[in-house]
Amino acid sequence: MFLMQRSSVPDGTAGLKRAKSAVVIHFGELWLKGRNRSAFIGALRANVDSALAGERGIRLEHGGDRFMLYLGNGSDTASILGKLGRVFGISWFSPVTFADNDIDGIVEAAKGVVQPSATVRVVANRSFKGVGFTSSDIVGAFVKRAGELPFGFDKNAKSKLFVNVTRGRTLLYTDKIRGAGGLPVGVSGSGVVLFSGGIDSPVASYYAMKRGLRPVYVHVHALHSNAEAERSKIGRLLDILSGYCSSYVIYYVPAHVFQARAIGAPAKYELVLFKRFLMALAARIAGVEGAQTIVTGEALGQVASQTVRNMIASERRDRLLIMRPLIGFDKQEIIDRAVSIGTYAASTEPYRDVCSMRAHNPATGADPERIDALYGGLDLDRTVEETLAKATRIEPSGERVPVKQSLK
Repeated sequence: MFLMQRSSVPDGTAGLKRAKSAVVIHFGELWLKGRNRSAFIGALRANVDSALAGERGIRLEHGGDRFMLYLGNGSDTASILGKLGRVFGISWFSPVTFADNDIDGIVEAAKGVVQPSATVRVVANRSFKGVGFTSSDIVGAFVKRAGELPFGFDKNAKSKLFVNVTRGRTLLYTDKIRGAGGLPVGVSGSGVVLFSGGIDSPVASYYAMKRGLRPVYVHVHALHSNAEAERSKIGRLLDILSGYCSSYVIYYVPAHVFQARAIGAPAKYELVLFKRFLMALAARIAGVEGAQTIVTGEALGQVASQTVRNMIASERRDRLLIMRPLIGFDKQEIIDRAVSIGTYAASTEPYRDVCSMRAHNPATGADPERIDALYGGLDLDRTVEETLAKATRIEPSGERVPVKQSLK
């Protein structure tokens, strides 16, 4: 395990060599982006800065295929590592110690990196070749001085001491902490997320963000007011997901206009009509927000509304990409991911759901033309406008804006 040493980071190259408190951040997949690479890396840097806003004594620098995050006195290393683990676009990261680019200095520095009780094997790499020794020379130095080291050395050990020689200094570390991977949030634009607050939609949101979509959440509720919905578990779920993207927009939308308008519809089609209404609502909001994607938490065949025919019948004919990140997941896989990202407990709390989603004996193979006719007969496009006029939009700053102002 890495033993973190705290010290301030002096200015200047010589000072950086002596610094003992930093985190190296690698961004794997982004290195494959060709001409777009700089834009992707720039977005990642902005997201790291945003995630670490408020952390003390830190400084982020970009060099080649990595970032280096320098820590100072008062930096909360555990908090910083936790936040980095939720930044999409990071492949792996690790606390590091620096040494000068000479073999004796590298071996001496290792004494402060590896715990005395540990046994490690040395994995040496020269990212910078302009030194007077090879990777094999580094390993040989550890073998030669094994008797004086406070930790064990074995070429077959499972634990590793990584030694990376770069221009001007050598990085030593023992832990490669796996990052969230994927793409930086925002590089794929914005996506309107139909957010129910159950188990599925927060997980779908997670996977949409992982592929670079900035979420515009839309929550349709059956509570007395938008403010009540905001104070419910929905607000807590969004707080959890904000660890992956804090600059989201959320629409709280009342369901009662749709419920009143759909009273005369055949009960077996109520669920599919509601899904069609949600898609129309999401498409309208996408137009306001400049989004080209709608994200749902549907998994093929999981419930009646998620059969192939019903999903076809519920889709609008708009030029919007409908993304279903969970389409091939079974329920246990979704639950496992919800647990790992921290949303499961809140998702399973009791909540007053939209009544129309509890239809008895729903149709599992609705005819799209029949749904089109019912949708038009109930004038649900007008219902979308009437509903949105009663919605509340909350911006990333926390400002609450009546949506009717955005529709003009």
